Amino acid sequence: MKVNTTRRNVFAGLALAALLGTTGCSAVNPQATTFEYAPSDGTQTTITAEETSDTASTDDDFNAPGEHVDFLNIGVITESADDIGTLMGSIDNQSESSQDVQLQINDETFEFSLEAGEILKLEDEDITINGIGTEPGGLAEGTATAFGNDQEFHVSVLPPTLEEYRELYPGDLDEDEQIEHLYDFQGQYHSDE
Repeated sequence: MKVNTTRRNVFAGLALAALLGTTGCSAVNPQATTFEYAPSDGTQTTITAEETSDTASTDDDFNAPGEHVDFLNIGVITESADDIGTLMGSIDNQSESSQDVQLQINDETFEFSLEAGEILKLEDEDITINGIGTEPGGLAEGTATAFGNDQEFHVSVLPPTLEEYRELYPGDLDEDEQIEHLYDFQGQYHSDE
């Protein structure tokens, strides 16, 4: 019995092309799941020791080489621009020495001292702000400082509407009022009241 080698070679070539087509992208492109990021609504920035304020990294460079400080998931939970709010997020000192860092949001400045390798969870510090000056849903002006370098970035201002933020809100909260807008007319799903 004679085997048709041409047909076998064609099928082998098609199988190889299909294999390369489905796996080739991962060989030449970085995978999103390998990046460190803040998986929430806050914003982030990184400052490395050897950079100047003109070249400090922003939201998309979290695999910074060398010593660096990450400001992750930074945000303020408040009901309005003039209301009391809570600072949330983390500051991660990825250096081998203690660092004095600052975080300025609009006109409020906060100072922290972190040991080498320390991660400071801002929610655990119960930091409140009296009137952030930016309405929920907006972005406040922020400046992160570490290693003597400043990096400007935007800070999320979030309402306590979402359940995960209600417990962080420092004021009195009427939960029924927070979710009332969800029952307004929305197509076939609406309130009959």
